[in-house]
Amino acid sequence: MKNVFIVLLGIITLLLTTNPIKCDNILFLSFPYFSHIQTMILLGKELHRRGHNSYIPVTQKLTKKLKTQEGVQYVPMPEKIKVEEFTIIAMSSFSEKSNYTFKDVTKSNKEVCDNLLLNEKWFQDLKSINATLAVVDNVYMSNCLAIIPYKLSIPFVLMGSVNTPTMHRVPEVYSAFPHILTTFSERMSFTERFQNVFKYMFEYISPPLGSPTKSVQTYAPNRPEITFDELLRKAALHIVESDFLLEYATPALPNMEFLGGMGAQPAKPLKGDLNKFVNSSKNGIIVVSFGSNIDSLPDEHLQKMKAAFKKIKYDVVWKWSDTNYFSSNVYLTKWMPQNDLLGHPKTRLFITHCGNGGQFESLYHAVPMLGFPVFADQPHNGKRMEDKGYGISMNLYRYTVEDLVSNINEIISNPKYKKNIKMASDIFKSRPEKPSERGARIIDDVIKYGGGFMRSYCQDMPLYQYFMLDIFAVVLSSAFVGIFIAIFIIRKCFAFCWRFKEKSD
Repeated sequence: MKNVFIVLLGIITLLLTTNPIKCDNILFLSFPYFSHIQTMILLGKELHRRGHNSYIPVTQKLTKKLKTQEGVQYVPMPEKIKVEEFTIIAMSSFSEKSNYTFKDVTKSNKEVCDNLLLNEKWFQDLKSINATLAVVDNVYMSNCLAIIPYKLSIPFVLMGSVNTPTMHRVPEVYSAFPHILTTFSERMSFTERFQNVFKYMFEYISPPLGSPTKSVQTYAPNRPEITFDELLRKAALHIVESDFLLEYATPALPNMEFLGGMGAQPAKPLKGDLNKFVNSSKNGIIVVSFGSNIDSLPDEHLQKMKAAFKKIKYDVVWKWSDTNYFSSNVYLTKWMPQNDLLGHPKTRLFITHCGNGGQFESLYHAVPMLGFPVFADQPHNGKRMEDKGYGISMNLYRYTVEDLVSNINEIISNPKYKKNIKMASDIFKSRPEKPSERGARIIDDVIKYGGGFMRSYCQDMPLYQYFMLDIFAVVLSSAFVGIFIAIFIIRKCFAFCWRFKEKSD
């Protein structure tokens, strides 16, 4: 009894003398897209293990699709913000037969941003969370939400799938690293390097994608005046959901972390009819998913896939809403546990639109890919996947049924694709921390110590200094002055010699 009392006294003393763990509130900001919110939830769960609470604004419609997670609280987002209208315009604009232009997409995006940033009631709701730090979805449509943490006077982290050197101010040679909106490989021709350099240069003189309609000060009148591109560069940390195992190698500054594959995780057992279909397959299955955009794909492409699937010996699990289509080797579903299917031992191939998250799930489970990029960064993603030897990328509009059948058989039967992606998968899994764990640890460091120790001054330099234009101006001016003086001296010497010659004659 005496020993028990001593132990209890020791525990009480330890609790009283130990500094309590500080619990911070983290605010996540994104447009209400399921895949984007899912990544934030995973990061929020890891932050909760470190003693923090996460708050994620979502619409009521999206809340119904999300599972309750400890330490992650969903807070209401205004409903009538026209996100669905923006999504329809954005998706339609990438079709070859679209009536929409990128100007229409930009206009619609700015309207959604205004609906959120000018909603004072929603801002007060977010303010009441008393957040210590915000994590902003760093994609072109939600970049404008970085104004909210600025208005709240709290630091923020940018997290997204796209590496934007012009935003991060990474001093890299633009002739060596392909732009995300090209289909160039890292082995570019002269013409491609020329185009690549000017594409990057154009970004420096253009407003950042996702810039709101009005000035930052209009949305945050009580804060110091700042331009939107300066604001984005104030991020304490840039989390890029990428990895050199899937992306081309690229330089980075200390406040950039490449954390691709947060959503990739061990597969769970399949259930119900889907499980029966997969387990009964004799030759293996092909997983087909184009994310949430499948209903907007060209009908010609869908018909070609239907015809091709009838000519192969493999079974197909296809995420598609057309319930009228039937084939004995095809299982149609409006929703699929994609990660669990890719992790099933009978899966042989993943036919994908080359979304970043799906590619990482495929890499994690070592499943070769056949890509049909649709829009935005997906053509680049398809090219990098092909260059790494993980599969084949095809043009959504220019292929035949025979081309598709041939490529399916090539990827599954040729062992090089499986070998390449299996090695990458082994490297990915061998790391001591999962991407979400590492992300939570680094964000925790930012909360504790601030992000200043990771920042480079080049991220705050005026553009003319960053590009050394002042130095080049001095060098060129000195060169011109030197040339002028040399010409002047030569002319004087020549004139003197000419006069001396005339006197001698």
